[in-house]
Amino acid sequence: MTMKNMILIDLETQDFDVRSGIYEVACLAVEDYRVVDQLYLGKKIDGYTGSTRYGFGYHNISRDRDSIGRFKAFLAKYPYPLVAHNAPFDRKFLLYYRWIDRNYPAYCSIQAIKKEISHLRSYSLENLIRHFNIGDEVDHTAMSDTMNLYRLLCIVRPGTWVPLGEAYNTGSSAG
Repeated sequence: MTMKNMILIDLETQDFDVRSGIYEVACLAVEDYRVVDQLYLGKKIDGYTGSTRYGFGYHNISRDRDSIGRFKAFLAKYPYPLVAHNAPFDRKFLLYYRWIDRNYPAYCSIQAIKKEISHLRSYSLENLIRHFNIGDEVDHTAMSDTMNLYRLLCIVRPGTWVPLGEAYNTGSSAG
């Protein structure tokens, strides 16, 4: 299946455990590889001066009604599948905190890119942006990572997207 419309999404979570919370969310509504809208959710901690990678320096918005309401309104305005790099990770947080329903369609860009380009040693976002000369490193901030994913998908333009939960036949176990 090809995908014409999608919402690219990235979360910053500070830890792999869903109980750690959601600290930043960035979404790009994409129609035929053009960004038509964006949403950023994050509440900075006043006076914080350290690194903002992985959502540090931000308040936990996991259960913030305003953030959840704005996110759900964005999905209602753009009822497109979610696409994330390593989507199972982001999706488990969105499900745990009830930002999406279990049946909301989600796709993993790693799997889609592997179907197009099967020879890379790593499909991490950092390796891919270097490979395609998009940038030198990943900031691990929600909007920056989402923009990098957008630039990457504009280059690769995957033709095969497999919904999360269906078997992947990638021929590679690299991740």
